[in-house]
Amino acid sequence: MLPASPPLSSATPQRLWLWPRVALLLFFLALISLLWFSHREEREEQRAVLISDVLWVEQDLRFHFNQIEEQLRPMLQLYQQQPEPLAKLQQHASFMQNNSAGIAAVQLWQHQQLRFGPDNGMPPQLAAAFKLAQAATHAVFSAPIRFNNETQIAVLLHQSEVTAVAWISLPRLIEQQVPWWFAHRYRLVLQDWQGQTLASKSSVEAGSAQLSYQLPLEPPGHGVSLQVTAYQVQSSLTRNLLVAAVICLAIILLYSWWRLRLNLQQKLQAEAALQQEHAFRQAMEDSLAVGMRARDLQGRIIYVNPAFCRMVGYSADELIGSTPPHPYWDPADIATHEKIMQDMLAGNAPLHGLATTVRHKDGHLVQTMVYTAPLIDASGVQRGWMSSVVDVSEQRRVEALTRKQEQVLQQTARLVTMGEMASTLAHELNQPLMALSSYASAARELAREPQQQTLLHSTLDKIAEQAQRAARIVKRIREFVGRREMAPETTDISRMIHDALSLIAPEAKQRKIKLQIDLPHALPSVQADRILLQQVLLNLINNALDACAGMEKRQIRVSAEVLANQLQISVCDTGKGVAAADEARLFEAFYSTKPQGMGMGLAICRSIIELHGGRLWFEANPGGGTIFSFTLPPGRTLLAAL
Repeated sequence: MLPASPPLSSATPQRLWLWPRVALLLFFLALISLLWFSHREEREEQRAVLISDVLWVEQDLRFHFNQIEEQLRPMLQLYQQQPEPLAKLQQHASFMQNNSAGIAAVQLWQHQQLRFGPDNGMPPQLAAAFKLAQAATHAVFSAPIRFNNETQIAVLLHQSEVTAVAWISLPRLIEQQVPWWFAHRYRLVLQDWQGQTLASKSSVEAGSAQLSYQLPLEPPGHGVSLQVTAYQVQSSLTRNLLVAAVICLAIILLYSWWRLRLNLQQKLQAEAALQQEHAFRQAMEDSLAVGMRARDLQGRIIYVNPAFCRMVGYSADELIGSTPPHPYWDPADIATHEKIMQDMLAGNAPLHGLATTVRHKDGHLVQTMVYTAPLIDASGVQRGWMSSVVDVSEQRRVEALTRKQEQVLQQTARLVTMGEMASTLAHELNQPLMALSSYASAARELAREPQQQTLLHSTLDKIAEQAQRAARIVKRIREFVGRREMAPETTDISRMIHDALSLIAPEAKQRKIKLQIDLPHALPSVQADRILLQQVLLNLINNALDACAGMEKRQIRVSAEVLANQLQISVCDTGKGVAAADEARLFEAFYSTKPQGMGMGLAICRSIIELHGGRLWFEANPGGGTIFSFTLPPGRTLLAAL
């Protein structure tokens, strides 16, 4: 056999990949931890900077509020020292508005009367702060008030029935007091206790997940808080470079590991495919019933399969490498084997196969059919010849046995045909011969009386007619047995039935059986063989005569009618009928219910009717006996009559 590739090693165990996977997992865990700690440290640093900046802004705003309180005290002192100091008070108020961030207006209230400012009614937030300021020695801040389309708070400082009020616009305060650099880094928002924005300042839109910090603003109190959100995250360049380097290294490592694993998987898949192919080829070779043999260009055997080894009885080791003459060659026919091999090496091997005989190791001969084709390698170069060898010894034996059996069957068929012909002739010629005998006896009696010459001549004519009829019967039966074509002719069914009854009437009269004819007035003619149809009718009537023997009521009725575009002829008797055990085999050849019968009559009748394309059957007569009927298919004459 050809040297097969040895089975490759099994796939690498999973434990071989355990340590690389564990190491890679630990590396990624360390990488993720490093990034997480780096991000956490950065976020903590950013939060610390944010809190520091928020505290600075809060202290700056609180310091600003203290300055406003300190600026309100001189106004109260001026008012107490100089009654009605309008000029100086206005000058001081203008100074505060121009030099203090966020101040929208400055007012003095005396006896609850507003000296400077709007003359509207006092809002509830302002009234509550005013009452609180009257009892306090320091400045009091009101709750946020919506005034002049902006949110403001009032700073009230009361002394001796006089209250100094400074109106602070929160949007102006944030805009003027918070430096620009703070707005570039953070978004600052003043909120009330419900979370509604009172004032804000920002240079960019805030993102979705930003770092923020919130703390209460005291003063002014009343639930006002300061919320600062950071936008920009200033990361360390060194840290970013480190993270980028680690990520690149991880990607390279992961890609290298993936490529290595992919290459190994491809090798394992190729190995598994090779093993599967080897196993498939080995199984195919072991189960193949056709012998395979490969020769190189010099005629040396380079491969044999197990089927060929079993065919010749030699092992593969004994055959591979052998040169002509090979061990399985028939020693008595070496020259033929040499010629076959030379033709094969020359490329002249027949495509339809070559019959050869090889010698088994145990000595018996094996008949084979050899089919040869060129052996082409992967590069397209012919390396030798590949032959498939089929053992046809059993086929040859079966063919010889079949030929012998066919000869025996043909001989038997000829004997059966001769027997059928003899039986048919004996059966069908019985009636004409009986008629000839009767007419001959009558003629002998008439010859003794000279006055009966006319009747004698008539009787002699009937004898001649019956002799001719017997000759025609013999001829038609021989043609039927020989499977020759019928001779259909236009046949008058009425006349055919009357002729048959005239032949059978003497015997029926002798047996005291009544014959009855029931025919339509105008019965159509058909295309049929008149002689064969008459023989069928005569056979059926004869069977009816035998069935009526010994019966009290002995009657036979012959009828014809057209049913379903077919002509049906029936013979009805009042005999003993057909037994149930005989119904299935009644038309079987060589089966008879009569002690002296040969069993050929009904079989021949059915064959004749089927040759005409009709059907023959029987059924029980309701009045007792049996009804035999047959049909004739429609022909041109029958269709015209209908």
